[in-house]
Amino acid sequence: MANRILTINLRRYLVTQPRNKRQKKATRYVRERIAHYTKVPEENVRLDMSLNSLIVKKHAKSMMPLKLDISIDGGKATAMPFAEKKVAADNSTAKPDAVKKAGAQKGKSNKAPSSSEKK
Repeated sequence: MANRILTINLRRYLVTQPRNKRQKKATRYVRERIAHYTKVPEENVRLDMSLNSLIVKKHAKSMMPLKLDISIDGGKATAMPFAEKKVAADNSTAKPDAVKKAGAQKGKSNKAPSSSEKK
């Protein structure tokens, strides 16, 4: 099982299509590009339900590039929207708010005095 990240530029194709047909053609174009890059037949490319709704609602209208996470397993490719994994912040290493404020106040007092304060 292999995973790939792929970015598809929809604007290059959709700008030449009529507005009333862009949603249908965008989905077909994404499927075609995935088949090309993963070297699997088009009928073996599966689009996740969330990816399909994302294409129809957002990317067909705005024509922004679409970033995909593709998993290839046994000659079948499954595509879903790419979501960067957020690293959970460890609360034990984070400073409490009181310590942050005290550090900020100390930083202010360490500034060089202005010319009016020197006299």
